[in-house]
Amino acid sequence: MDERIDLGDPLSRAHWCGCFSCSDQELMEAVRATDSDEVGAVGLYLATRHSLEAFETSGDS
Repeated sequence: MDERIDLGDPLSRAHWCGCFSCSDQELMEAVRATDSDEVGAVGLYLATRHSLEAFETSGDS
C-alpha cells in the first residue's frame, strides 16, 4: 500500500483518525512507533494494539 498520511495536514490526520477510530495523539504515537507514515503500517499497528488491549482487558476478569 503506497498511500501515506500527510502529517502536516490536519484534515489528512483527521481523515485517518476517523478511519482508524483513534485520536490524533494515538495516530501520532503510531507513526512514531512504526517509524512510518504509510497507511498500511500505521493501520496494522493500531489494529494490533487495540486487539491486544481488548485481550488483556478480557483476561483481567
